[in-house]
Amino acid sequence: MVNFFVFGFVLCYFFQTEKVMMVDNFEKVDENHWKGRDKGHEKIYKFKNDGKSSFLAAKSLNSDNFIIKKVSIDLVKYPYLNWKWRAHVLPIAGDESIKEKCDVAASIAVVLNASKWSPKSIKYSWSTSISKGTFSKSPYACWPARSDIYVVESGKGQVGEWKSEKVNVLEHYKTLYKDAHVKSKVIEAIVIMTDSDNTASPSEADYDEIYFSKN
Repeated sequence: MVNFFVFGFVLCYFFQTEKVMMVDNFEKVDENHWKGRDKGHEKIYKFKNDGKSSFLAAKSLNSDNFIIKKVSIDLVKYPYLNWKWRAHVLPIAGDESIKEKCDVAASIAVVLNASKWSPKSIKYSWSTSISKGTFSKSPYACWPARSDIYVVESGKGQVGEWKSEKVNVLEHYKTLYKDAHVKSKVIEAIVIMTDSDNTASPSEADYDEIYFSKN
């Protein structure tokens, strides 16, 4: 009887985990999975524990460094990106659509194509000034590169509070790339970025529980 229950538990766990594709919950300190854009990223992005849970803390000053983790996830099978984040400090007058102000407190980008010559991504941000629910484009992405931006949170209203988010990346991809009948779209990486180089002002946020789900 005991073996039966153990088998049932394992089987149940297997099917539950198949419903999601975990990117990172930051419970295990394994910084090797995340690579920095430049040296010194480990001073900006740190694994922390507040006694309740572990998370990634990002604190940037005059930096455009980011971290990236390779993944292989089909958006047709796992269309929803889920995560938690908590903004602490928003870059002054930050605006991701303008080069001179292109800083953001928190962002998670889904890399559709990691090619050096024609990278493509959809970036989800906590903006200082762009309205929530707005689509924009990165001023740094020149054809054939492309980086679309979707503002998930905006302003200081909920700074200091953990916010749980969920977006349908597949639907955004279909809309942005006019590909309504896509049969498979495998993403190649996830990028986390808290930056502050253009506004030369502090930028700070925490991240946790990043994963893709079927529904």
